[in-house]
This record gives sequence, C-alpha cells and structure tokens, in this order.
Amino acid sequence: MRSTARVTPAFTLAEMLVAISVLTLLVLLITQLLNNAAALTTAGNKRMDADSQARPLFERMALDFAQVIKRSDVSYYVKTAATPMTGNDLVGFYSAVQGYYPTTPSPISVVAYRVNSDSSNSVAYNCLERMGKGLDWNGASATNIPVVFRPLTLHGAWPSVASSSAYDDTDPAKRTYEIIGPQVFRFEYYYVEKATGNLVAYPAAWTSLSAVAIKDAAAIVVAIAVIDPKSKVLLSNSQVAALVESLPDYASGLRPGDLLAQWQSALNNITNLPRPAVSGIRLYERCFYISDQ
Repeated sequence: MRSTARVTPAFTLAEMLVAISVLTLLVLLITQLLNNAAALTTAGNKRMDADSQARPLFERMALDFAQVIKRSDVSYYVKTAATPMTGNDLVGFYSAVQGYYPTTPSPISVVAYRVNSDSSNSVAYNCLERMGKGLDWNGASATNIPVVFRPLTLHGAWPSVASSSAYDDTDPAKRTYEIIGPQVFRFEYYYVEKATGNLVAYPAAWTSLSAVAIKDAAAIVVAIAVIDPKSKVLLSNSQVAALVESLPDYASGLRPGDLLAQWQSALNNITNLPRPAVSGIRLYERCFYISDQ
C-alpha cells in the first residue's frame, strides 16, 4: 500500500522579510502620526495656557483704564519725554475701582502695573504685578495715606509705582502688589494721541509728569509677551531677562501691529536659547479707549 506524504504550506524567507519590512513601515508611520498628534496637542495646550493668561489680564486692565480718574489736580506716573522707559514699562494712576483696603472698602484706588525685576524675589521675578490700593478722598485716617493732590505726586506718596522691584511696605502681608500675570514677562504700552489720531510713545504735550493731562490720549495700547509654564521652566531667570532685552520698545511712527511684528521677528532670530521655549512665547496687543467722561 502506497503512503502519500502531506505537504504543509509555509512562508519562504523572502516572504517573511517582505512582511517584516511592511510591518516595520506601518509601525514607523503610526509612530510618526502619533508624534505629530502629540506635538499639535502640546502646541494647542501651550496656546491655551497663554490665552488663559492674557484674557483675564486684559479684562482687568479694561476695567482699570475705563475708570481712570481724569482730573487736573492729581498726578499720574506714565511715559513722558522726561520719563522715558526702556524694557518693561511702568504705569500708575488713580482709578474708581475698589482695591485692597485694611478697614472699609474704598471707591478710589491707586492702580499700578509692572513686571517685577527683583531677581532675589523668586516668586514675583519676571511676572506682571498689579497694585490696587484702596484710598480715602480725605485725610480721615491717621494711618493710611489718602488720595494726594498736586503739588504732591502719586509716585512721591507711593515710591514703588516708579520702581520695578520696590514695595512701599516692608511687611509682606501688607504689600498691595499682587501677581496678575505669572507668565507675562514683557509689558509695553503706547498711546493714540487725541489731537492727531496718531500712535505715539507719548503725546507731544507731555514734556514731563507735571504736564500730563490724561485727556490728551484717546486710548492706550498695551502689548504683552507671554510664555507658557512648560516653556518657561526651560529658561533660567537670566535667559528670560535676555528675552526682555531682545524685544524692542515702541517707537513713534510705528503702525498698528508693527510692534508685535518686530517682537516676532526678534524671537525668530534668537539662536542662543532653546527653540522649544522660544516657540512657546505668544504675543498679544489690545487697545483700551479712554472716555471723555
């Protein structure tokens, strides 16, 4: 009786190599897709983090500027021909908004914005701070400074308004500067001059702080640079300070959007800092109109 051998089908070596090559290619393609998706998600999260810093900050500024006290008998601390500001700007003014007050609420506050430059202050360094100090209109309090009228000045009563690092009270519990933009490291502002309608570093009539009349400005334009937390940890404090210096100040004659374009160009040309950190920087600008009322 003749026996018949059963033939078992099998893959040849060439077929195995082709299958492994196809599988490897598919794995590489899927990995690339996942990496791209992760990169897009990370970039989206970074933008949302920056947006979440800018949006409430601008809303707070809109309220402060809308209620600014426009009187000839009070002073302001702003950019003028006699007080030019390089790097991060300083601004201080009276506003009809409630602020921190030790006893009873006050309808008038001294409001100031600055980026803290004190490198020994690890909490506030390179962060945007806001002062909101509630004041009396008169000298009813024996311990709290009220609104001061000319010839007394705003920065004379509260020297920290003219400083990017000082505080008026040595007791940390009584300091009225609070961090309002933890990731905002660059703060710049300029004006729309009412008489000409032009964008200017400051109105021509503002030759000194004593010559400031807030009604000379139709609007104030604020520009900020924000870096998300994941990108900021890649930079040292000195590198963040270098970023501040790399972003130019506003110069009269620039058109709307020119300042942010200059900032973006400066960021694109940075080669001595980690690109993942620099690419995480977002730029924002907003115009706040000053009413005549």
